[in-house]
Amino acid sequence: MDNFTGKINCTGCGALVDDLPEDFGPDHKYLGASPGCWQLYTLTGAKEFPNLTTRSLFADTYMVQHPGTPSRQAIQSVARHLLGLYWTLERGLPFEKTTRAMQRAPVERFEWLLPPASLGPLTIVDIANNSGNAINDELVRQWAVTTWQAWATHHRTIREWATLSFPDNI
Repeated sequence: MDNFTGKINCTGCGALVDDLPEDFGPDHKYLGASPGCWQLYTLTGAKEFPNLTTRSLFADTYMVQHPGTPSRQAIQSVARHLLGLYWTLERGLPFEKTTRAMQRAPVERFEWLLPPASLGPLTIVDIANNSGNAINDELVRQWAVTTWQAWATHHRTIREWATLSFPDNI
């Protein structure tokens, strides 16, 4: 590739990724991801997943590691994906219930959550490098858990939003 100049740290997760030009391929409107990181996510996401829960954790984790900057779209995206991690990791909800809960999430209550200084020790690079033709289920879960833990200062707010989505028994 003529424009390839080496590696850079992703503006979102900090992972060392290919330094691709800003106009390289499709990009995401409000995520804070470098083009090389976004490309790695899309290529890795095309692999075989062991189940829908792992696919959901994969997407939720990547999105909250790339929160972008305060905008209505970024706020809603990060909030919904943090809720997805909460419902899956803390509540143990199956994929179908997590999806339904995310659809019922109180978007009008979402506010910008200041991202943590560190978004966790694992990134999409770890997932890509440790998955052959299929995604490594256990590694995705570890990635999700450590990323969820990185957002610990906001867990109370996220739990409140979750209660508003499902005020009764889930």
